[in-house]
Formats: sequence, structure tokens, C-alpha cells
Amino acid sequence: MASNRLMYPLIAPRGGGGSDGAVSRRGRYPTKALDYFKFTIYESDDKGSNSYSYVGGKKGSKGAGDKKKIYKTVYLYLPHQLSETFNASYDRAALGPFGSAAVSAMADGNVDNFVDALQKGANSGKTQVAFGAAANIFNGLSGAIGVDGNLSKNQLAALSKGKVFNPYQETVFRGVNYRQHSFDFDMSPRNADEAQSIMNIILTLRDSMLPDTAGANDKWLTIPRFFRAEIVRYTPGEPRISKGAGDKLSSPQALSTMLTYPVNMVLTGMQVNMTPTGQNNSIRKGMNSSVDFGPAMYKMGLTFDETAFITRGMYNPKKKKGNPNDQHSIPIQPFSADNLNAEIISDQGLRDSLLNNDFNIDFNTSIDFQ
Repeated sequence: MASNRLMYPLIAPRGGGGSDGAVSRRGRYPTKALDYFKFTIYESDDKGSNSYSYVGGKKGSKGAGDKKKIYKTVYLYLPHQLSETFNASYDRAALGPFGSAAVSAMADGNVDNFVDALQKGANSGKTQVAFGAAANIFNGLSGAIGVDGNLSKNQLAALSKGKVFNPYQETVFRGVNYRQHSFDFDMSPRNADEAQSIMNIILTLRDSMLPDTAGANDKWLTIPRFFRAEIVRYTPGEPRISKGAGDKLSSPQALSTMLTYPVNMVLTGMQVNMTPTGQNNSIRKGMNSSVDFGPAMYKMGLTFDETAFITRGMYNPKKKKGNPNDQHSIPIQPFSADNLNAEIISDQGLRDSLLNNDFNIDFNTSIDFQ
């Protein structure tokens, strides 16, 4: 499992450690936990593992993919901007003089009542029909004799009666827009492990957003992998606990309640800048080493599209339908493993590096200017 988990950073932000003699013990605040953006990548196939919501026997399912189809899991630090955007679409519907009656009749589900309502509504709209017919006659005659003239029924009513017809307009809900998320990450490797991890993350994301070919003469393009995203908190165990016991993933309660990504996503855009400072800087091990660890800095931008629209119940699954008084609340007790999909981290090397607050980097970084 460890080989399928890619993380950056591997070293916690530095806090006051035992070597800081000038800092009082009460003033030392070493990093106790790290928050990550967790991207779970799922394989796509024609047997039900896909990003679709309604195809393949699914009935509006927005659930994650099959755990057996997990390709890899990528952990990145929380990006610079943490925000969510929601948009709902509405239309303006002009009901006219008998639209309200027609809507009420349709709500009853009785076709006979609907016809009767239209007939009664037509009687109430005779005046509007008359002005419309008069305007059309005027416009037709003006065009026939070749003179300027163009009036609508409302313009004719305003000029002759000093008022216009009520459109009986309503604002009608049309739907929810699909969301798009963009994240920017700056990555600077601080040791050989981080340099390798960054490279693996970039290659994995690039590989997962692209299709493969299949069939004779590559006549098919396979569907790219899809993603799920969530915010998780990594808490290393105590140093005296052997074999990584006590290390765990949980969820930052308030943050994960506000920032939720409850549906599948596809990676639609990826930009990697390996010279964000405008100059190519490479890392090597020591002054006389020929080992190249790649660029000293990366700037990566990712754009995801959600594959389903968001509904109210996705953010509060425990809320009973039809109960408007049920409010969101931030849990006080730690999340359970069942709710969080928590996993135990057994990567001893990762655990050791996270617990090392004094940053004992395993090689001396030198910059080659090329």
C-alpha cells in the first residue's frame, strides 16, 4: 500500500525543538499534525468503475469508486486558496393572463381541468389578444405600403391607455451548475525523498488524466481515471511507539465540514512550471556529485471538473428530508474510522521524517545554474 501513496511535503513545518536553547520550553510549538489534500485516483473500466452518475445501473449515485479499483493516492499540502463557489440557475417565466390557472390545473393532474382552465383564462385575456391583433395589423399595413411603423401590443397599450399588460412573470428554478475547482501548488524538494515524491506525483497525475489506447490498430481510447478529493489530517504517533503504531489520518473537523468535495471529479487541466523564478535551477547531492535530483522548484496547477451537480443532502447526509429545521453542526468528538475512511500509516520512513522537527536533511543542496 505504501508504494501507492504519494505525499508532499514529507517534512513537517519546523517548530521550536530541543536545539533551540534560546526559546523557552513553553514557547516551543512543534508541528503536531499536518493537513493534506487527499486525491484518491480510481481506475475506469466498463464494469461499473467509472465517474458516471446514472449509467451502468446507477440511480443518481454520486458515491466513490470501488476501493479495489484504487490506482494511487496523492497527498498534497493545502493550496494557497481555499474557497468554494456555488451557482444555481433560474429563468424568468412569463405566465400571461391565464398561466397561473393553467399551472394550478396541471398541479391537480386532471387533464379535463387543464382544458377548462385554459378556456376560462382565454376569456380573461381577450383584451390582450385584441391589442396584439391590432398591433400586428398596424405593422402589416405599415410594411405593405412601405412606411415606417412597428408597435408591440404593450407599446400600443402604453400610448393609448397609459398602461401596459402585466406579464405575470415568475422566477423559476432551472438547475444547479456543475462546479470546477482549480488548485495551485508550489513545491520545493528539501531532500532526495521529496524530490522523488514530487516527480512521482507529477507523473501519476499526468498519466491519470490521459486516455490509453486499446484494440487492433489502437481503434479505441480508454476512459481516463477519475478522482475523489477530501481534506485529511495526518497525526504521527509518539516516537517511542514502534513500527508506526498510533499514526493515523483523521479529518480537520471545521475545515472539512466547510470544504467538501462529495462527488467524483475528472482532471481536465494540468500545468507544471519547472522554472517559476524564470531560471532553471537543478539540485544535486554535494558539490562533486553528478546525481541530478531535478528542478529546485515546481509550480503546479490542477483543474478538476465535478461529474455530478451538488444537492443539499450531499453536505448533510444525516439531515432528514423535508425537515427545514435540521441544522449543520460541527462534530465535537473525533470522527470515527467508518465516517472518515481513516487508514493507518505504516510507512516508517515517512513517520520518522515527519517527527524530525530539526530538519536533518540527508544531503547538502547545491544549486547548478544552467
